[in-house]
Amino acid sequence: MEEAVETAQDVIEYETDEDEKVTAAVIKKALKDLINDLKGNTSDSARRELKNLQVQEKQITALETRIKTSKTALKALVDELGLKIQLKRLGGEGFKAESQELIRQVEGQLASLDPHNKDDKKKISALNKDKSALDARLSRTDHILNSIGGALTEEEARQLILQKLYDVAHDELNRYLNAEKRGLIQIAENLWDKYAVSSREMEHERSETLAVLDGFLRGVGYLA
Repeated sequence: MEEAVETAQDVIEYETDEDEKVTAAVIKKALKDLINDLKGNTSDSARRELKNLQVQEKQITALETRIKTSKTALKALVDELGLKIQLKRLGGEGFKAESQELIRQVEGQLASLDPHNKDDKKKISALNKDKSALDARLSRTDHILNSIGGALTEEEARQLILQKLYDVAHDELNRYLNAEKRGLIQIAENLWDKYAVSSREMEHERSETLAVLDGFLRGVGYLA
């Protein structure tokens, strides 16, 4: 989306005011104004520009639609996951009892509202939507429960807890070992910087030592 907005901004040469944030809505409005201005112009250059602007507008609109659709799909997946987690934790009977209690609460609120009152009408509409969602969730309980392999058993819960404890301990141990490893590497690097001698330096020192030794041996007549 950012790339499409930037491209459209360059096309229309849109200049921002101080502290103005360039958004899709801002650029779309600017595009729409320019498109409306050009619609009555019949020159070839105006038509070409109009077509280009319309392309930019369609691209941004298409991206907005895709983003909205993706957000809706993501919300549905998140809601579905939350529902499955609740079912796995509570089991079918516990989940149904919880849902039925929520429905009773909604029905109690609906009974206290006046359908002829303007303010109450909005509340009634919202509560009816909630009730419909709860009814739909309740009707799908058995199907979803079967799809996730039933409620969490005591043994499965024990295994999950043990796995969680293992993962935490494993992560902490790895963190500690990595920290110790970095410390050892740093010590080794410091020692290397302090005491390391290149092969060339060693060869030079060896040659000097041999020269001194040769001189000493010649001095005592051991070497000619």
